[in-house]
Amino acid sequence: MRRPNIAIPFFFFLLLGVMIVATAADAENPLAAAPIEPKPGHERVVVAVAVLNAGTEVTDFLVPYGILNQAGADVLAVAPTMDPVAFWPSSSARPDADFAGFDAKFPAGADIVIVPAMHDPEDPAMLEWLRAQQAKGALMVSICEGASVMAAAGILDGKRATGHFYEHENRVERYGAVDWQRNRRYVEDEGVISSAGVSASLPISLMLTERIAGPARAKELAAQYGAGDYGPGHDSEAFAIGSSEIATALKNMILGWPRRHYLIEVSEGVDEVNMAFPLDFAARTWRGSSGTIAPKAEIRTRHGLTVIADVTGDAPRGASLVRLPGAESQGEAAVTLADPATLREDFLAFIAGDLGEGTAGFVATQLEYPRN
Repeated sequence: MRRPNIAIPFFFFLLLGVMIVATAADAENPLAAAPIEPKPGHERVVVAVAVLNAGTEVTDFLVPYGILNQAGADVLAVAPTMDPVAFWPSSSARPDADFAGFDAKFPAGADIVIVPAMHDPEDPAMLEWLRAQQAKGALMVSICEGASVMAAAGILDGKRATGHFYEHENRVERYGAVDWQRNRRYVEDEGVISSAGVSASLPISLMLTERIAGPARAKELAAQYGAGDYGPGHDSEAFAIGSSEIATALKNMILGWPRRHYLIEVSEGVDEVNMAFPLDFAARTWRGSSGTIAPKAEIRTRHGLTVIADVTGDAPRGASLVRLPGAESQGEAAVTLADPATLREDFLAFIAGDLGEGTAGFVATQLEYPRN
């Protein structure tokens, strides 16, 4: 009796298994997705970072603005009007274009639209413009609670998405048509990408860089800014606002005197990414405030954004100066952040020394930042 040849069916099922695993990996890992190419008529990938004049999260905006410029994209801050943009929790800048001006310059729409968290997630003009950009085929990308803005526009209906850990239950209640995910740094579903809390702005920007400029450039920028891992894996359940965090917030808000005022030194050519995190971290201590200090009223960042300084000239008495990599001296600094790769950890260590480890941990939790 002839023995059956099991090699062929075994090989077939082995190959089938590999294909299934590879397909699943591609679905879970946006890095395996197709490169992002500019639309016909665009010389480079056009990125519109949407900003609401009345309030947009500062890190959600500055990090993709700085990183994607370095990916070789044409990046513009686009707002409903040309009035200054008031960032939250501090700082302000001038938009590069308003909706009408952007639409006139790029009638085919953006290639990518970045949607940060906004003070009013249901601003009618913003929602209408975002829907129009999606209809023109833009890749829509939310950072942090920009997910609520996209959900309010209906862009996430029927799709998997994520956002800041603290707002998960609220999003589930308000936007039930969305399949909200936990424990993901970012999620891609049918031409829409969403990301977790504020600090996810860096890894998602690096992921987009890989798809625009290739893995070598993405890894170079990741090393420059100290982001060893920018994949989608993330433990959002490690973050919580519990009794300890509430106690820290109340202690700092009620008993935290004298108040701290941290001024971030900025000058011509300041790096947007280096500027973002200290502004955000310092203001979230609930013990004081943050702002920018510059030699003149307006300065241009490394990639051309016009920042409106909160303070010019000499620092007010009692202010704590925060010096960024390469910054010009404007007095004796309370802390000098010399290395972009360790800047976030270095500044959290400074906060821990200045205001206590509990405050540093509370700041990191608010930004959903996984500390080393």
